[in-house]
Amino acid sequence: MRNAASYRGGWPAAGIGLLLLFPLSSPDAFFLDVFTTGFLLAAFAASWDVVGGVSGQITLGHALPFGAAAYACALLTSFAGWPLPLAVGAAVLLAAAVGAGIGTLSAPLAGPFVALLTLALGEIAHEAAVGHTFFSGPGGYAWGGEGGIPVALPWRDASPFSSYYAALVFLCLASFGMLRFLRSEAGLILRAVAGSPITAQASGVPIARFKRLAFAVGSAFAGAAGAGFALHIGRATATDLSLELSFQAATFAAVGGRGTIVGPVVAALVLHLLFQGLSLSPSVRILLYALTLLLTLRFFPGGVVGTGRELASRLGWTEGGRSPRRRGRDRNGEGAP
Repeated sequence: MRNAASYRGGWPAAGIGLLLLFPLSSPDAFFLDVFTTGFLLAAFAASWDVVGGVSGQITLGHALPFGAAAYACALLTSFAGWPLPLAVGAAVLLAAAVGAGIGTLSAPLAGPFVALLTLALGEIAHEAAVGHTFFSGPGGYAWGGEGGIPVALPWRDASPFSSYYAALVFLCLASFGMLRFLRSEAGLILRAVAGSPITAQASGVPIARFKRLAFAVGSAFAGAAGAGFALHIGRATATDLSLELSFQAATFAAVGGRGTIVGPVVAALVLHLLFQGLSLSPSVRILLYALTLLLTLRFFPGGVVGTGRELASRLGWTEGGRSPRRRGRDRNGEGAP
C-alpha cells in the first residue's frame, strides 16, 4: 500500500518537475504564453469541478465569478486607484459572494434546472459587458464593451518566464487548496449530497447551506483564476464572461474525470496546449471541444481518471499491487508467501 501511495503521489511531482524545467529548454515566448494561459484555465476547470463534480451542481455559468473578479481588478486598479494586492483580494471576495448568490438562487433547484439558471445568469452578465461602455478614458478612448477595461499594473512588461512560473505556482497552490477541501468534512458531505440528496436530507444535512458553500468555494477559486488571467492579459474583457469559457471548464472536467480535481487540471493542460498550440481558430477550437466532450460522454463517461480506475479494477490491480484472486490464494496458503 505504501508503494501504491508513493506511485500516486509520484507522478504529479514528476509532472510538476517537468513543468519547472520546461522554460530551461529555451522555448519561444509564444509557447510560454500558451502554457501560462493553460495553467490559469486549469485552475479554473478545477474550480468548476468543486461545484459540478464534487457537489453535483452542473453549472453552465461558471464564467460569471471568473469574469466578475477580472472586471473588479480592472475597475479597482484603473479607476479607484487601489493597490494591486488589495484589488485582487477584493476581487476574490466578490467572486465568492457572486457564487454564494448563485447557490442561494439554485438551492431549491436540481438537475438541468440548475444548469439553465446558471446559463441565464452568465449570459445576462456577458451581454451586459459586451453592450455597455463604462468610461471614456484618456484621449477619448471608450473603456468597456468588447474592448474591455485595462488593469493598472505596477510593472511595465512582465517577462514570459516570470509569468510562467507565477501561474504555475498559483495552479499548484489552488489545486492543493481544492484537494484539501475535497477531503475535508464539508467535501465528504457534498459528495453525499451529490450521491443521494434525499438520503442526505433524511440524515439531517442542510442541503441548501452546503450547496451555497460549494458555489462560494468554487467561485472563490474561479475568481482567483480570473484575477490572474486579467493580470496576465492586462485587461478584463467580455470574453471573460462568455459561455465558451464556461463550456470549456465543463468539458475539461468531463474529460479529466468529475469530482477528482486533478483530472480536470490534467485535461485542461493537455487540451489547451494541443488546440491552442496548433494555432487553431476559435470556431475550430469550439468544434473540437464539443466533439471531445461527446466522445468522452459516449465512450468514457468516467473521464480519464474513472476509466483508468475501471481498467485497473478489471485487471485485478489493488493498492497493495496484487490482485484479489492472488491475495485470496495467499490466505489459503496456496500462493507465494
